[in-house]
Amino acid sequence: MRKAWLMAVLAAGVWSAAGAGTENLVKNPGFEETDAPGTTMAWSDRKPVYRFIDGCGRMGSRGLAFDNNDPKFYSFPTQPIAFEPGACYEFEVWVRTEALEGEESGASICMEWYGADGKWLGGAYTEGVRGTSEGWVRVKGSGRAIPEKAARVVVAPYVRRGMTGKAWFDDMRVSRYYPPLASTVSASCYRHVAASGPVTFSAALGLKHSGIKADECAALFVFKDKSGATLKKLKPEILEEARAQITLDATELPIGESRVHFEISARDAAAKGTASTFFRRVERLPERKAYIDAHRRLIADGQPFFPLGMYWSGIKEPDLEVYAKGPFNCLMPYGSPSTNQMDLCHAHGLKVLYSIKDLYHGTRWAPKHIKTAEDETAAIKRTVELHRHHPALLAWYINDELPIEMNDRLAARQRLMEELDPDHPTWVVLYQYDQVGRYMDTFDVIGTDPYPIPKEPVGTALEWTRVTRDLSHNSRALWQVPQVFDWGAYRKGVEQEKARAPTLAEMRAMAWQCIAAGANGLVFYSFFDLQKMNERNPFERRWSEVCEMAAEIKRFMPILLSIEPVPSVKVEAPVSVETRLWRHAGSVYLLAVNGADEPVEAKAQVAGGFKSVVPQFGPAPDNDGNGGLTFKLTPLEPVLVRMVY
Repeated sequence: MRKAWLMAVLAAGVWSAAGAGTENLVKNPGFEETDAPGTTMAWSDRKPVYRFIDGCGRMGSRGLAFDNNDPKFYSFPTQPIAFEPGACYEFEVWVRTEALEGEESGASICMEWYGADGKWLGGAYTEGVRGTSEGWVRVKGSGRAIPEKAARVVVAPYVRRGMTGKAWFDDMRVSRYYPPLASTVSASCYRHVAASGPVTFSAALGLKHSGIKADECAALFVFKDKSGATLKKLKPEILEEARAQITLDATELPIGESRVHFEISARDAAAKGTASTFFRRVERLPERKAYIDAHRRLIADGQPFFPLGMYWSGIKEPDLEVYAKGPFNCLMPYGSPSTNQMDLCHAHGLKVLYSIKDLYHGTRWAPKHIKTAEDETAAIKRTVELHRHHPALLAWYINDELPIEMNDRLAARQRLMEELDPDHPTWVVLYQYDQVGRYMDTFDVIGTDPYPIPKEPVGTALEWTRVTRDLSHNSRALWQVPQVFDWGAYRKGVEQEKARAPTLAEMRAMAWQCIAAGANGLVFYSFFDLQKMNERNPFERRWSEVCEMAAEIKRFMPILLSIEPVPSVKVEAPVSVETRLWRHAGSVYLLAVNGADEPVEAKAQVAGGFKSVVPQFGPAPDNDGNGGLTFKLTPLEPVLVRMVY
C-alpha cells in the first residue's frame, strides 16, 4: 500500500471501523457465485446444517442458511482471506434468526488466524444475534492486529457452539481497519485525582497500525481549566508507537477539575488524532474503604491487600466451607450474591469481587428485564445501593471481555460506578490483551486471561501480562486470571479428549510469571470447573494441587506487598525471562522466572552488592561475591532468592 494513499485516507478522518479500507477482501460475499456443479465458490461446505440456498438472503437473494437441532454440532463454512501481518481488519455480516437458542451469543462472524504449523493463534469475535430477530441485523466488529507469525487467516459466518434453531447470513465484508491515532488519555493517579506529587499522563496511540512512525509526528499535551482557558502546553517526554507520556507535579495545576487534551499529527500530512480526559486536584485525598494506591496496590480497610481468589458460579455454603479452608482471601461469583451470601462470605473471612458484568442490554448474558439503557442504570443503582456498604465487598466486576465497539458504553459504566460508589474500585478482564490501551477509560483495575494449556506455550501467561502492563502504561493495578481449569469442561468428543488440565508445575509457573511481570492480584479460573470435571480429574486431587500452588503465593504476600525502595539491578537474559525485585524486613528479594520450554541462563548485577543469598524456592544462583548472580533456569522454572545485607 502506498504511503501517500494511506495519508490521504487518514487525513479524511477515517480512523475507526467505519470503512477505513474500501476493498472487500471476502470473495463471493453474498454467496451468489457458483461453479458448474452448483458448489458455492470460495466457501467451504458444512452440510446439512449450513446450506447455500437461493432466495434466503436479503432482498430475496441467495444466502447461507443454518438449521440445527443438535447442540453437539459445531462446524461452519470458512474462507481464507488475503492479509498483512501486523494489520487490523474490520468485519461484518447481515444475519436473521428464528428461535435460535442456547447459552452462547448466537449468529455472528469471526476472523481467526493460524501459524505455519496449522495451530490456532487467536481470533477476533463479536456479539451475535439470538432468539428471533426483527428482520435482518448487521453484526460487525474490528479485530486486533494479526500476529506477525500468522500464516493463514480465515473469515467465517457462524452460529456459536451449542446453539440450536435457525439463522440466515448474507453480504459479508472484511476490510482494512485503522485504529485511532490517539484513543485514550489516562492519569497515573487513582481515578485521576491527586493532591500533590508527580502524576504521569499517558495517551494510547495506534501509530503502528496506521503506518506512521513516532518520529514523523508532532504531539502536545494541552491542559485547560474548567472555563477552557489553556494552562499548559507540553511536548511528550516519551513518544512511541503505542504511547505518549508527560509527568508533572500535581501542584502545577489549579485546585478543581482540569481537562487534559492530547493532540498528535503527522508532520508530512494532515493525519491527526485527539483524545482527552479530566484531572481533578484536591486539597487532600478522600478517605475510601478500598482504593488503589500510587504503587498499584489495593488498599482495603486501610491495609495493603493482594487479591488471591478464584472464579465461582453461584455460592453454596458447603462449597464455601471447603474454599475457606484453603489459602484464598476472595472470590468472584458469576451469580451475583444475595445479602445472606455476602454475610456468609464475610463470616468465612472472604472478600467478594461483585459481578455486575451482565447488566448491558443486548449482550449474551443480560437478564431478560434489561432491555434499555434506562433498565441498566436502574438495575445497577439497586445493586450498588444494596451492597456498597457490605464489609465483604472488595471491588465491582464490570466487564468480562466485551468488545471494543462497546467502548463508549463501557466508559459510561465506569463513570457511573465512580459516582455511585467512591469507596470501591472496578475491575475488568479482557482476552483482548493487545487492545488494553483503548479500554483505559473503562476501569480502575485491569486483568487479562491467558488460558494456554494444552494448545499454547505456558509462557503465554508471561507474554499477556507484559503486554497488559505495558499497554496500561504500568499505571494500573493488574489482577491477572491464570488457568487452573481443564478446557475439556467446554469441549465434547475428540476435542475434549485432546484437552487436559494444567499440571501443578504449569499452574505454578503461570502464577509466578504473572507476578514477575507486574501482577498484584491473581484470580484463578475456576473453582466451579474443578467441580465440573470431577469424574475426569477427581476434585480432591485437583483442589489439593491448586491450594498447594496458591499457598506458596500466600506465604510470600508480605514481600509482594512491600513498597520499600529497592536497589537497581541490571539483568542480562533472553526475552523469556522476567525479573522483579522487592525489599522487606531488611532483605532484598529477587524473583526470576523462565517462560520458555527450554533451559536458559540469566545474569543479574545488583547495585551495592550484598552479604549472601538464600534461595526461597528454586535452586540457588551462582554468586560471584560482588553483587552478581547467575541463574540457571530449567524450563518454566520460577526462582525466588533473598539477599542478606
